[in-house]
Amino acid sequence: SRAVSRTFAVSGAMGSYQSRNADVPVSLSADAPLPDGTQDRPGYATLPAFSPLLSVGNVLSPAQGEFGSVISTVTPCDKNSRPADWLTSVALPFDDGHGHESEAAAQVARSSILKGAAAVAADIQQQKATLVHCEWGQNRSGSICCAYAVLFKKWTAEQAIEYMREQNMQQRHYKGQRPMCNNTFNDIIESLELDRESALAECARVQLA
Repeated sequence: SRAVSRTFAVSGAMGSYQSRNADVPVSLSADAPLPDGTQDRPGYATLPAFSPLLSVGNVLSPAQGEFGSVISTVTPCDKNSRPADWLTSVALPFDDGHGHESEAAAQVARSSILKGAAAVAADIQQQKATLVHCEWGQNRSGSICCAYAVLFKKWTAEQAIEYMREQNMQQRHYKGQRPMCNNTFNDIIESLELDRESALAECARVQLA
């Protein structure tokens, strides 16, 4: 197996958080092939430093836990891997072009990420156990969770993205594991930090709509 060493500390307006994961396994065993990111179970990671109520996961994750709200960027699946729209509380479909989004697609992604962050904030305020999911639980759902942290918890984009990566790598193990690897989405999160006030105003309009 292969492991990575990582030290991560956050301090400031969001409080303080420090993690020292000396040996975070990336693969479990040479003899046990890993599933891809749509098939590992339970398929989600908790994000306690963002909120003890918040989790981020893959297409199977909505059926694997007890959630009061599920924010979906793709159609979720039930425990038998069958499409299950009924598991979704808020649907925000948008595509992951792996950093190769057109300008129009990036605008759609930004709008969906903002709406998702607003939905997370509303759910957390109501004390709901909230899951945000996409296909793999890496980019779209991770970006929504990071946007929530940046806008509503005053994290920096860099800190939020690194924390999301860390929790994914620590809690899940699958082939092709590259959390928060979409640079277009990461740039959107950075832009939200730079213009937090106007982004929060957009979120407020979304919540009132």
